[in-house]
Amino acid sequence: MNHEEPTEHSGLSERAGELLGRQEGIALDFKESVSALSAEDLVAFANTEHGGVVLLGVRELRDSRGMQLAEIVGCEVGDKAKLNILGKAESCVPPVEVRVILENGDGGKPFLRVEIPPGRNRPYCTSGGTYKVRGDARNEALTPDKLLSLFLETENARFVNRFREAASDLEGSLLEVKKKLVEEMGDIYRQVDSLRASLEKNNSTPGIDNL
Repeated sequence: MNHEEPTEHSGLSERAGELLGRQEGIALDFKESVSALSAEDLVAFANTEHGGVVLLGVRELRDSRGMQLAEIVGCEVGDKAKLNILGKAESCVPPVEVRVILENGDGGKPFLRVEIPPGRNRPYCTSGGTYKVRGDARNEALTPDKLLSLFLETENARFVNRFREAASDLEGSLLEVKKKLVEEMGDIYRQVDSLRASLEKNNSTPGIDNL
């Protein structure tokens, strides 16, 4: 997902065109309306390694061979619909990051593309405490083992990041200490040189006994 991408397209974006040619799967889901999107859908994608996309206003069809097809039926795309989606994302624990993009705005049947990146704070659950993960074209319950694995994975990543930050801070501190020591040693050497010069001068001055 390109974060510089506009949030509205008058026609179909290249990404939307590509997604409409695919079948539902671990990273893609079709919903006919905004109301069909649930918090469970959002946490399910956020709990995966690669995230996913939900196309709202798109219907799943089957051809004579049983192959899945995507048909644009359109859906509500105004601010109310977008706030509805963002509200569901905010209700998740922790809140799920989403990006809502208007597609086919001038095409007669506009629809919404909801991009859900992989969560940085997995595992995610709904406000009711339901943990889901996206499987093969459906949401699946997170088993205790998988839930623990996701938790440990996230905590491990946090630990590594904290360790790197601490190491970087320590390296900066050590460089600062080294710089300070070099400056102080320089001052000491200058004082020693000054004292040596003074002593040499005194030793070379004739004493009273030599007068």
